[in-house]
Amino acid sequence: MEHITKEDILSTKPDCISAAALEAKAETVGTGKANLELGRTVVLAIMAGIQIGMGALFMTYVKADQTLGFAAANVLGGLCFALGLICVIVAGSELFTGNVLLVMAAGSRKIRWSAVAKNWAVVWLGNFIGSLILVGIIFGCGLMGTKAGDNTIGAQMVAVAAGKINLGPDQIFFRGIMCNLLVCLAVWMGFAGRTVIDKIFTAIFPVMAFVAMGFEHCVANMFFLPMGVIASSFGYGAAPLSWSGVIYNISLATVGNIVGGAIFVGLIYWLGYRRKEAAA
Repeated sequence: MEHITKEDILSTKPDCISAAALEAKAETVGTGKANLELGRTVVLAIMAGIQIGMGALFMTYVKADQTLGFAAANVLGGLCFALGLICVIVAGSELFTGNVLLVMAAGSRKIRWSAVAKNWAVVWLGNFIGSLILVGIIFGCGLMGTKAGDNTIGAQMVAVAAGKINLGPDQIFFRGIMCNLLVCLAVWMGFAGRTVIDKIFTAIFPVMAFVAMGFEHCVANMFFLPMGVIASSFGYGAAPLSWSGVIYNISLATVGNIVGGAIFVGLIYWLGYRRKEAAA
C-alpha cells in the first residue's frame, strides 16, 4: 500500500479557490471586462442574450405541460433555465446581470465608475439585441403552435409574459433584487471552480431557486416579454399584451437586478474580503 506523507497532503491543490481569494479574482475579471474592446463586448453581449433566451425557451417548454404539478413545473423549469447561465459562464459571454459585479473592481479603483456605466449600457443593449434575434428565430421556427399537454407553447409564452407585466412596480423591483442576488451568487461561486463541472454545478441551484420562486431577471424578460407580445398578436393565449408593458417590466427589473447584484453580493463581498493596501 502506498504511503502518503504529511507533505503530500499539504501540497495537494484544494478542490476550489478559497472565499478570501475570490474577491481578488472578481476584481481581475471585472477589470478585463471593463477594458474589453467595444466590438468584442457587443458581440459577446449579443451571444449572452441568445443564450439566456435559449434557457428561457427550454423552461417554457417544460412549464407548458399542464400535467405537471406546481412544484414539479417550477423546479424542473428552473433546472432547464439554468442552461442559459451555464452557457454564459462556461462558453464565455457578456451578461448584464453578472457584470454588475464590476462594482468590486471599481471599489478598489482598478477601473473607473464611468467604465462600469459604459460596460453596463453596452452589455444591456447587446443582451436585448441578442434576445430579439432569438425571438425572430423562434418565430420563424413555427414553435408557438406546438402542443404541450393540453396547451400550446404560444399560449404559455403569453401566460408567462402576462404574469410578469401585470405585477406591481414594487413587486418587480424587489423580485429583481432577489433574482440577481441569486444569479450573482452563482457567478461568484463559479469563480471558485477549477473545472467545467464545478462551474456548471454552482450555476444550477441558484438559478433553479430564482426561477421556481418567480423572481425577475431583466435579460430573461428581454426574451419572455417580446415573445409573449408576438404570440398574443397571433391569437395565442387570452391576455392582451403591449410593448409598453415590456418596457415597464424590464426597466424596473433592471434597477432591481443592479441593487441585488451590486449591493447584496458585490459590495458585501468586497467589504468582507477586499485586500487592504499596505501602509506606505
